[in-house]
Amino acid sequence: MPVSEIDVQPIPPHVPSDLVRYWEAARAPGGDRDPFGAVMPLRDGPPIFYSPFAHKGEPSWVVARHDLIREVFQDATTFSSAGSSGVDKLLNEDLALIPLEKDHPDHEKFRLLLNPLFSPRHIAAIEDGVRTTARQLIREIRDAGECDFSAQFGSPFPVTVFLRLMGLPLDHMAGFLEWGRGLLHPVSPDDRLNSARAIRDYLQKQIAGERGVQGEGFMNHVANARIEGECLSDQDALGVCYLLFVAGLDTVASTLSFIFKHLAEHPKDRKLLCDDPELIPDAIEEFLRAYAVTTSYRRVTRDTTFHGVQMRRGEFVALPTMLAGRDAAEFPDPDVIDFRRENLRHITFAAGPHRCIGSHLARREIRIALVEWLAVIPDFSLAPGKTPITYSSSVFGIHYLPLVWKAE
Repeated sequence: MPVSEIDVQPIPPHVPSDLVRYWEAARAPGGDRDPFGAVMPLRDGPPIFYSPFAHKGEPSWVVARHDLIREVFQDATTFSSAGSSGVDKLLNEDLALIPLEKDHPDHEKFRLLLNPLFSPRHIAAIEDGVRTTARQLIREIRDAGECDFSAQFGSPFPVTVFLRLMGLPLDHMAGFLEWGRGLLHPVSPDDRLNSARAIRDYLQKQIAGERGVQGEGFMNHVANARIEGECLSDQDALGVCYLLFVAGLDTVASTLSFIFKHLAEHPKDRKLLCDDPELIPDAIEEFLRAYAVTTSYRRVTRDTTFHGVQMRRGEFVALPTMLAGRDAAEFPDPDVIDFRRENLRHITFAAGPHRCIGSHLARREIRIALVEWLAVIPDFSLAPGKTPITYSSSVFGIHYLPLVWKAE
């Protein structure tokens, strides 16, 4: 969309004109074909710049270097997560996505409540079920010799795992995915609002049904949890479940699709993993670095000068992790996928107090997906004559990924 057709707010007086860029991930040219390629030109510009619509159509600073993004992540005092998702504003109600949008000291209280559910030990205990899910989905498509990976494996696999963790019915998956798409990748403002309301209403009903009931699953745990002897309020329980519901529907699915797109386009890399499965853990870290899909947001808590840039209290700061992962100052030859790269200290899962609580689950899902798929379908490619359809927004993803292989 041309800038002239966008309702652009005036540039504040404290913002130097040479730091203004009319940029937003969702409007980046070429995002429907290669969202990473579309965003990478920002590496050649200023380390920090201002866009009138970088935060979901609203003004925001954009930090474009790995070390500076890490610094913002780690300074939760100056750069708050409160209100960063915009869901509270969208719904016009006091709803914090918890623990993401809680600052010290409340953040730590909720984090301690949730940590055991996402610990390496707990995630290891569910591995057999995760592996069974992967094998079942692969069996359903292997004999066809082709599939739309995103629709037939990339989304159903992690979403099935997550819904089982949440204790939510699998037969509602199509509706859940539609709500997630509408919230995170809307076709109109009404689409986003209606999806946000549908998620809220559904979760409120589920939480109410779990109150005082002995059961299993994440929803039951949250509905009956206590912090300092007190049950979570309805709104806090909703905030916890809302965040994890949305996160579970999108980020791992998007990451898996980009990984398998890469392997379909790079047979040498695919062969490396087939010949030496011991490389898979390092390969996953390299994929997470190179195909980071999220842009996080923070809000400035006080007037400050950050690396020479004046920021005012209340302004948003966008943190594109895909730029952090492709920063040549941190990762030599950042656009090259190297499974034996020595420095894999990426910040795809953020850093500091708000580091992603689901990172252990995400890594395990990706590892199981690669191991199980390559054991059954080791040789696959993009379907001739068909083009993948990608999208770029606060979460990069792939709508359509046509793969083919020789069926047995």
